[in-house]
Amino acid sequence: MFKSFNLIWAKIETGYGSDPTPTYNTNGILTGPITIESAYKKLDRMNAKAFFGTRPSINIGESIKVSFETELKGSGVAGTIPEIGVLFQGCGMAHTDGVSNNVFKPDDDIDAMGITIYAQQADHKYIVTGCRGTWSLEMKAGEYPKIKWEFTGLYADPTDNAIPTNTAYNATVPATVKSATFDLGSFDTEAVIENFKLVYGNEIAKRPSVNAATGYLAHFIKDRKITIQIDPEAVALSVWNPLANMQANTESTLSIVVGSAAGNICTFSFPKVIVDSAKYADRENILTWDGTLLACPSTGEDDVTITWT
Repeated sequence: MFKSFNLIWAKIETGYGSDPTPTYNTNGILTGPITIESAYKKLDRMNAKAFFGTRPSINIGESIKVSFETELKGSGVAGTIPEIGVLFQGCGMAHTDGVSNNVFKPDDDIDAMGITIYAQQADHKYIVTGCRGTWSLEMKAGEYPKIKWEFTGLYADPTDNAIPTNTAYNATVPATVKSATFDLGSFDTEAVIENFKLVYGNEIAKRPSVNAATGYLAHFIKDRKITIQIDPEAVALSVWNPLANMQANTESTLSIVVGSAAGNICTFSFPKVIVDSAKYADRENILTWDGTLLACPSTGEDDVTITWT
C-alpha cells in the first residue's frame, strides 16, 4: 500500500452522528496528504498479586482525528456552494445560500451541524461520524491560499476497502493572492503585506454519556478565539501605530478580498479587531511589523463573515 494514496469526502449530517453516506463522485474534496489519528482511553487494571508483572489494560476507542489541507477556492459559479463549504459547516459555521453568493458565519449552537468524513488511507477506510473541527488559513502574496483543517469525530474501527480511482473534484483553479483588497480601518492603500494568517481557534470538547457506545455522546465546540497575523511594512506612525492602538484597545474593521472571477471571489470581513501584539521585524532589510490581531464579535456570531461571490 502507498501512503500517498488517500482521499477525503464529506457530507452534512441530518442528525448528529448519523452517517449521511457521502459518495466519492459527488462529495469528494481535493486535499493534500491526510493524517488519521485514533485516540484511546487506557484503563489500568487492579494489580494486587504475589508476583511481578501487570495485567492487560482496558483500551476504549474515544475518537478519531482527521487532519488535512485544502486550497481556498470557490465553485466557479456565483451562488453555488464551494467544495469546501461542508468543512466550514463542520467547524460550527452557519451557511446562507444566496442567489449570487454563499455566506458563512459563526454559529454558537451546541447542537450545530456535525459532518461525516470518509477518510481513505490507501485501502483502509475510516467512516468518522459526528465530526466537528477547526481551521486556519494562510495567504502569501503571489501564491494561492491554503487552509489547514482538523476534525475530531466518534470512534469506529477502519475497514478494508479498495481506494476509489475515479473521485470527481470541482475543476475551479484557486485564485492567487494578487490585486487583493486589504483594508484595516483607515490603513488600506498604504498597507504592504506579504502574509495574512487567520486561526479560527475552535476549542473542541467531549460530552460524556453512559448511554453512548464509546462513553461519549458527542464532540462539541465550547469556545473559539480568532486571531489574524499580518506583516505590514512600517509606515509613519501617524498612518498606522500598532503600539498606540494596542494600548488604547483601538477597534477597527478588517477585510481582505481574494480573486476576481465570478464564483471564485472570497471576502473575509471582521467587524471588530484590536491589536493583540506587535513587534518589529524585517523583510529583505525593510522594516516591518509582526502583528497579531484579535477578532472580536460585535453583536454575537459575527466575529468573521466569509462570502463567496
